[in-house]
Amino acid sequence: MSLKSQRRLAADLLGGGLNRVWIDPEDIDRVQSAITRDEVKKLIREGSISLLPKTGVSRGRVRARSGRRKKAGSRKGGQKPGKEAWVLKIRAIRRHLRWLRDKRQLAPGGYKTLLALAKGGVFRSGSHVDEYVKAHHLVRKR
Repeated sequence: MSLKSQRRLAADLLGGGLNRVWIDPEDIDRVQSAITRDEVKKLIREGSISLLPKTGVSRGRVRARSGRRKKAGSRKGGQKPGKEAWVLKIRAIRRHLRWLRDKRQLAPGGYKTLLALAKGGVFRSGSHVDEYVKAHHLVRKR
């Protein structure tokens, strides 16, 4: 009960691959008896043989994957170890705080408060310290 030649003829006539040719299970005997191109064409017109639609690759998994992905596979270049990065950052922030204190821009209690906040990891950079100082009115009045 091989339908290999009928499937091959149908694929050629329909312009698709062998795996996309669908043969109606109810009409297998009629399809098996068809040995010429004209007989296969007739079965195609009747609907006993047809071409299945192309199957694509689903985008569902891609859509589900959202947000910032920065794990090992998507990183390029060398990264500093966490502690080294922290040391560089905190030194820069403390240096900036000392500079503000020496220029007498901070209110008297502000310097100690900001040092404690910096130690707690509140600030990203010196400019972030400046934004915080301005927002919380810690600039010394002259």
